Amino acid sequence: MFYSEQPTIRYSIKDLEQLTGIKAHTIRIWEKRYQLISPERTSTNIRYYTDNDLKRLLNVSILNRHGIKISNIVTMNNDEINERII
Repeated sequence: MFYSEQPTIRYSIKDLEQLTGIKAHTIRIWEKRYQLISPERTSTNIRYYTDNDLKRLLNVSILNRHGIKISNIVTMNNDEINERII
């Protein structure tokens, strides 16, 4: 049996902007104001994001586009967000 660890995919804020359609400035504000996601940082203080951050941000953006305020979305846990998406 072989064990192969999948490489961790890391996204830049520009990647998230392109994948989600949410401006980098808005992502930064949501991080600071609502602690929506918590990016890791490189030794030079550059943000990077995981698959889980991307999934959460995509789901949040869907709810937000459907009229739910970000201040209400951030009070939901991931399960509640997923239920609203489905």
